[in-house]
Amino acid sequence: MNFNNRAAQEKIIRQVKNSLPKLKVKSGKCRYNYKCQMNAVHEALKNKHSKIAMCICIDEDRWACIHFINYHKGKYKDNTLGQWTDTQDYYFVRWIEFKDFYNVDNIFREYRKQIQSDLGWWLRLTSNDSF
Repeated sequence: MNFNNRAAQEKIIRQVKNSLPKLKVKSGKCRYNYKCQMNAVHEALKNKHSKIAMCICIDEDRWACIHFINYHKGKYKDNTLGQWTDTQDYYFVRWIEFKDFYNVDNIFREYRKQIQSDLGWWLRLTSNDSF
């Protein structure tokens, strides 16, 4: 079912805005794919950075998604969305340290499960949004 996808997204957006710090993110390379976690890890390894940031990306209050961005010397850079970075709001979730770079897919999946479980049974039952 999907008739409650909008309600699920609105609940997630409301929770994110009320509980997570907002980040200022600059645009990086534009890969515009669905592998932000791999893009961020690749750039961090290539540039010898020790961590990346997991965040929630909100597109004009319409939808939210888990997103991974690069971090170096106090600056955040999105190497997936490129110039579309300016149309997004980013909220910090947690650091992914170097030792976990090759486990980033599992970290992504586990956090997705956590977000979905926080929705409550009715929204989980009546929506199919993957977040």
